[in-house]
Amino acid sequence: MPWAEAGVLSASGQTAAAALATLGVGKGDTVLIHGAGGGVGGFAVQIAVAAGATVVGTASEPNHEHLRTLGAVPVSYGDGLAERVRAAAPDGVDAALDASGTVAALQASLELVSDPDRVGTVSFQPAADQLGVRRLSTERSPALLTELTELYTAGRLRVVLQQACPLEHAADAHRAVETGHVRGKVVLTVD
Repeated sequence: MPWAEAGVLSASGQTAAAALATLGVGKGDTVLIHGAGGGVGGFAVQIAVAAGATVVGTASEPNHEHLRTLGAVPVSYGDGLAERVRAAAPDGVDAALDASGTVAALQASLELVSDPDRVGTVSFQPAADQLGVRRLSTERSPALLTELTELYTAGRLRVVLQQACPLEHAADAHRAVETGHVRGKVVLTVD
């Protein structure tokens, strides 16, 4: 595994895996993942699919085909989000993971998931506390990293990098991240 991918897997992959475990996502569940085209969200989609869950992922329209390749049913953000998710998951949503950090994602999740303990966020959003949404920790462990590496080696987990920038181009990387529409991760590298 290239170094840039290894760094991303260790950080974002473990965050996604730990969050899904805390929410109890497993075989037969339908899980809603907000920010599914991003780094943590993209890993969460793949890990949930590998566990046997059905995934509905929110993302901007340019990321919809990408989400399909990861195994998710894509839906767009914006007004009517809950209705679009209901149409994509007519049997209901069992759990929701927010990796977008938007209030609309948190509100839709609470509307769609009957058990609020199965709704959580890994993104900082002050409204999470006001709405009663769990903030999920970003636990890391050798065992969890081993599981992710095994999924990667088996071809069931891809590391998606939008771009890798040399450290001297950190400003360019920051501008890309500021758009809020990064597919996967942006990585800084040092020679």
